[in-house]
Amino acid sequence: MSQWKSGARKPSWREVLKPAELIGIAFVIAIFVGLIALLSTREPLLALIGAGVAFIVTLIVLAMFTLSFAPSDNEKIDIREQDQAVLLRSEERKEARKNGASKRDGSNG
Repeated sequence: MSQWKSGARKPSWREVLKPAELIGIAFVIAIFVGLIALLSTREPLLALIGAGVAFIVTLIVLAMFTLSFAPSDNEKIDIREQDQAVLLRSEERKEARKNGASKRDGSNG
């Protein structure tokens, strides 16, 4: 079964790779902080801790910035289409369960 309906908009490569891009930015900043800490203190453990903290903080800050942007009209339409598809699938599952239960009840009688 295809995830996308025939009329639904497929995300662009830019939209698909956006999370990887944000993780990559956080990774680069973490490496930079780790190198600065290593070169200034000459202690690898302290540099590793600094890089880890920088990675996590950068990731959280970038995620908060990403969440703060309001969706465009196209994104709102896409969100509505995806929500409707999920609701339709859940209704189909409920009906299938109901039909399966009625068939089982009918066959026992």
